[in-house]
Amino acid sequence: MNTDIEKYPILEIKNLCVNYGGIQALKKINLVINNGEVVTLIGANGAGKSTTLRAISKIVNPRSGEIIYSGRNIIRRQPHEIVQLGIAHCPEGRRVLARQTVYDNLLLGAYIRSHQAEVKADIQRQFELFPRLAQRRNQLAGTLSGGEQQMLAIARSLMSKPKLLLLDEPSLGLAPAIVREIFTIIENLRATGVTILLVEQNANLALQIADRGYVLEAGSITLRGTASELITDERVKKAYLG
Repeated sequence: MNTDIEKYPILEIKNLCVNYGGIQALKKINLVINNGEVVTLIGANGAGKSTTLRAISKIVNPRSGEIIYSGRNIIRRQPHEIVQLGIAHCPEGRRVLARQTVYDNLLLGAYIRSHQAEVKADIQRQFELFPRLAQRRNQLAGTLSGGEQQMLAIARSLMSKPKLLLLDEPSLGLAPAIVREIFTIIENLRATGVTILLVEQNANLALQIADRGYVLEAGSITLRGTASELITDERVKKAYLG
């Protein structure tokens, strides 16, 4: 028997529009993500990349369009219902709870779950995936380095056991060596079966690990293709790859 994920793309966005006051932040965008893919959104600051993720997770309410997850239109769902369905959002800027420990931040990520033994087992899995966090399990999150806070933000998102991870600017403000470490982790996550929609200012790095990509400009998708197509496209090279 086919599951929903086998029958449908894990996510399909159709004609999605988002307004901030009188400004149209997203203008009828369309995109598809298949199960197991890493898909990246690239574009300049203010292009609408983060807004797209916020619309999917219902942090912002779309004005019109459809957000179809495993064959179901979820555009009217509430944020906690989005998490329950299997979508987790790791936000730009990390947003860890600075005055709570690493362990407590991970517990927060599992707030929709009730089986405590499974939650504790999954915290241990995060410590295996992120050994630095294991060493700092009782440390306040606000005292971690920027890279460690990013690892914690990703690990916290994974505690809801998502099928789709929305990952917003994971390299922001991090040293190159830490960025490479974070992107190795992202590749490892794909190997575990997590589908990823990645927003990343470093377009070259994003396209190196992505299967496909979309280019957003002023709220509209202007280019789409495989990562290898986009990374060799002269327009992309000139605008985003330096």
